[in-house]
Amino acid sequence: MKREDFEHKMVCLSQGNIFGKPSLHTVQVEGKNLVIKDVRRKVFPVRWTLGLWLIQREWKIYSRLSGITGIPKPVARIDRFAFTMEFVPGRPIQRGEILPAAFFKELEQILDKVHSKGVVHLDLRHKGNILITEKDEPFLIDFNSSFAFKEKGLFRRYLFPLLRRVDYGGLLKLKQRVCPSSMTPEELVRLKHLNRLRRFWIFN
Repeated sequence: MKREDFEHKMVCLSQGNIFGKPSLHTVQVEGKNLVIKDVRRKVFPVRWTLGLWLIQREWKIYSRLSGITGIPKPVARIDRFAFTMEFVPGRPIQRGEILPAAFFKELEQILDKVHSKGVVHLDLRHKGNILITEKDEPFLIDFNSSFAFKEKGLFRRYLFPLLRRVDYGGLLKLKQRVCPSSMTPEELVRLKHLNRLRRFWIFN
């Protein structure tokens, strides 16, 4: 894919931020709706440092997670500053809405598969990172804050299990915030323990 072939057709969804978070666009290419994550229009110092690092890292993470149901599929790398991925027709979770009992169970299964690839999301408390499809299926998006660990090594052995617990705590906190009546006594106890751990997480 070449930028000049579709740049004039892009529709902006989000401008990102000045700290390197990619801009988000949609575009239709050969009849398919795609999402473009792009840092090319960031200011020069950010574009060539943090922006470049973030876009490369997130592309690698989506590529590692390719094939997992509930994760948008990566499509193509446009250039060093941008990539395209599958457009998922869905909407963010709304506070207080009633969700099917199976929804959070499916979401946890998606998270389990993400973790099996050595990836942690680290931003599950943000309800905008979970999409609901027309069939009430969950999709986990936005891996801009995520980390991917090698299969072996000290970080995978000692740090990864801790960050994985941060993810599960974020999932339970999201469930409590959105649909508190669905929390089981066991989940409330688990969340209490995980919140104690999260106090030591520097990115709270």
